[in-house]
Amino acid sequence: MSASLMVSWRDGVEAAATGDGGVRVRAPGSQVVFRQLTPAVAEALDRLARPGEDEDRLAELVLDAGGPGALAGWYYRLQDLSRRGLVSRGVQVGGRRIATLVPLSPAFTFAPLAPLPDRPHRLSRFAYLRRDGDSFILESPLAHARIVLDDARTVGLIGRLAGPGTPHELAERDAGLPAEAVPPVLSLLAAGGMLSATDPSGTEDEPESLRTWEFHDLLFHTRVRRGRSDAPYGATYRMLGRLDPTPAVKPTVCGETTDLFRPDPDRLGANDPRFAEVVGRRRSIREYGDRPITARQLGEFLYRVARVTGTHETEVGTPHGPFRMGFAGRPYPAGGSLYELEFYAAIHNCDGLTPGLYHYAAGHHHIVRLCGPTADFRQLIADAAASSGIPETRLQILIVLSSRFQRIAWKYASIAYALTLKHVGVVYQTMYLTATAMGLAPCGLGGGDSDLFARVAGTDYYAETSVGEFLLGSRNEAGRA
Repeated sequence: MSASLMVSWRDGVEAAATGDGGVRVRAPGSQVVFRQLTPAVAEALDRLARPGEDEDRLAELVLDAGGPGALAGWYYRLQDLSRRGLVSRGVQVGGRRIATLVPLSPAFTFAPLAPLPDRPHRLSRFAYLRRDGDSFILESPLAHARIVLDDARTVGLIGRLAGPGTPHELAERDAGLPAEAVPPVLSLLAAGGMLSATDPSGTEDEPESLRTWEFHDLLFHTRVRRGRSDAPYGATYRMLGRLDPTPAVKPTVCGETTDLFRPDPDRLGANDPRFAEVVGRRRSIREYGDRPITARQLGEFLYRVARVTGTHETEVGTPHGPFRMGFAGRPYPAGGSLYELEFYAAIHNCDGLTPGLYHYAAGHHHIVRLCGPTADFRQLIADAAASSGIPETRLQILIVLSSRFQRIAWKYASIAYALTLKHVGVVYQTMYLTATAMGLAPCGLGGGDSDLFARVAGTDYYAETSVGEFLLGSRNEAGRA
């Protein structure tokens, strides 16, 4: 049973003659027209309808009908179609497609596949397998293409690539695919950026620039930036008509409520130090004064950093038509003015407030007590102490930032979580500068336990949980930064 390398239109792509010797190619959201084609190239394009045509056979047809000049024109057209993501190529065995390579970006080079050299290869440590609809797909943050595994036997070959092997060894090792199908599938995987050559010990031959990247970091980077994905990107309003947007301000939760001090904005402007001085003095401070921060200071801090400055409803334009949506402003900037972040205060030692976890109701400028110093609450404080190197008994207030994920993911595709993290950075700087201007001791933390926070706060981990932690306390002027 022989294996063939087939070239075909990508799923959802259609082509038709224009009547003047050209071909119009339509894809969802785009089209391209090729004019003044030679008959040989026009016929080759016609043969790309599924299941497609053998790549070598197409080259022979064009060469026989039009000569070397037509063949060069054919390869130029094929490369152009590849850059536009309109064609795919796949391995076919016995009339059945078993694996398909689909370009994802204009950076992918569509070149004739060459057999792999007879040296050990294994699956790249960055490659991952996932389900998409009814198919398994193989992707990698290193690649400008994905591989659709159209046959379950091909998935078995992927499993065997966990360990290194030469094409000959892998063909003998694979009990599912015919032996003659293994080399072209391996070549397809290599062309898609899914394989790594190894030394005799099985170590991947990686450039130095890749060695410091962890899998999840590189995957996150490539999926929230353009260039290596064909997924919808940006303000698509992808959930419009499927889910209602969450409210601009989180509804107040039930619990013991404490009104907070509201400072006079005019007096703040008159009495605050100069901005350049605040920026120059900003430091992470891990030593606190003998007297703890007060409830009045916490109220002023939250008012200056996170209060709702105003609410309104307006009509926004979306790809699906106009839609009325509610918004609420805050002192810091946020993508799309969505303001998905929520503020919680884990009070450990504060003059005027009993220990426990409080939610800041930004629309009313008050805090709601959610729980007292439970075992999970104490673990939240202990984790913050361990992360900062501050003795647990000295901690005063842990500010926890959570994200109402649906608020931002309702509008944005691909970049929603990245935007949340950017907002965390914006808020960190706002809190640092505010604490410095107020003469308090700020310290941002590098991480936290989101499951633990969700248990303490009583939130749904997938609907709202922690994305940032920040320590706040009274300042010891003689302390170290």
